[in-house]
Amino acid sequence: MTYTAAPPLTHCRRCGSALPPNVLACPHCGLFVHVEELERLSGEAIRLEPINPWAAVSLWQQVLALVPPDSPQYQALRNRVGALSAGMMPADPMPGAARVPVPGAATIGAAPRDTWATALAKTIGSMLVSIAVYYALLFHDIGFAVGFCVLMLIHELGHVAANWYYGLSASPPIFVPFIGAVINLRQRPQNAKVEAIIGIAGPITGTIGALAAYAWYVNTGSKLALELSFFGFMLNLFNLLPVPPLDGGRVTAAVSPWIWLLGLVGLGWMVVQHVVPLWMGALILFYALPRIRNTLRSREQFGDYYRIGRAASWTIGTLYVALGVLLIYFFQLAASTA
Repeated sequence: MTYTAAPPLTHCRRCGSALPPNVLACPHCGLFVHVEELERLSGEAIRLEPINPWAAVSLWQQVLALVPPDSPQYQALRNRVGALSAGMMPADPMPGAARVPVPGAATIGAAPRDTWATALAKTIGSMLVSIAVYYALLFHDIGFAVGFCVLMLIHELGHVAANWYYGLSASPPIFVPFIGAVINLRQRPQNAKVEAIIGIAGPITGTIGALAAYAWYVNTGSKLALELSFFGFMLNLFNLLPVPPLDGGRVTAAVSPWIWLLGLVGLGWMVVQHVVPLWMGALILFYALPRIRNTLRSREQFGDYYRIGRAASWTIGTLYVALGVLLIYFFQLAASTA
């Protein structure tokens, strides 16, 4: 959706000073010249954010064209565009919203949070449904169905802890049969570094859970424990595939988004080799392609989101590779033992 700009103003609405041609802010009082267009565009963009983020990005880019590039509001808007294009919903107000002559931006309230009772009900309820579905349709072993879901819960609790550490609002873990468990992040991370830490926290705790199951097998010889460890290593390894919205895609965003192209190749190979069902590969692509396309097409529109520093990028990349090697080793070990 686009709007036609109003005829250029010759005098400031606030102080009446003459405005030079093509100026974006009054040189005397600082009022943004295109305040009406800014109000209209930002209001529509905010309305579209939760239902059509790509259309919202287009509107915010129109807003950027009407805001002075050297203003703090311009940088806040660039970061907002970056968050939306990265697949994050910016549920927090823009910095300095009360001072920005884009009044609609100030209408965004605090990010919603579930009560403990509601969160537990959603997680436990959906987990019980998944256990029943896995038992009836897939595993036919109640012990394995329960253990399988417990391992997924341990994985998701890593994300929960990281979100809590950074003060980000998110939904509780919701189990979806044959997909796993998901957490809906209701606020955008500050930058790709924070996103990467939140992303890798799940595979770290998930790997710990799988190692605990393998230790259980080593000490007891339990076949159930061995099978659980095998699937635990496999699922966490798959989650490290560098394709958004998988955890590996979020982690590698802090290293280089170009790695996602390798992830797409890996995903395609898995589908061809029947390691991943076609429907699951298509579902991942549905969520992955918009972010990959928008990120790689124009990195400049993302503001400072991906500018996190070389040391942080190398540290995250090293941790990612180390965790992947660890999972490959124990996955092969469990597979050879089974």
